[in-house]
Amino acid sequence: MGDWTLITYLQAGAYAAIMAAVLGVPQMLSSYFDLRARRLQEERQEERRREERRLDEERRREERHLDEERRRQEAEAAERRHQELMATLIALLSNGRSQGNGQDEFIRTLQQTIEELRAENERLRQQDGNSSHSHDSP
Repeated sequence: MGDWTLITYLQAGAYAAIMAAVLGVPQMLSSYFDLRARRLQEERQEERRREERRLDEERRREERHLDEERRRQEAEAAERRHQELMATLIALLSNGRSQGNGQDEFIRTLQQTIEELRAENERLRQQDGNSSHSHDSP
């Protein structure tokens, strides 16, 4: 083989190497940018999931706080009703003793107050039962 043939083969090999490099580089770059874009998208999705979990936890914490506040207010209202009932009973007893004929009115008022308290107590039990069931499920 002559020098000329060897040079031709070397030129052809060099040309083939250059073409492979030229054609391969854009594909490599495209693949790199696709992978990078996918990774960034996955990172954004994970960040969104973390933010949603944080917001859910914050919402649950706020709901628990509101439930505790509602229970506290209901307990205060029940205590206030109890104190009012006691004051009414004392006033009726005092009034009944001094008038003598007010016992029937006293008994009617007492029975009505007891029925109102039973109804209120039942309503609070049902509310508390419903709210405790709603907190048990996720």
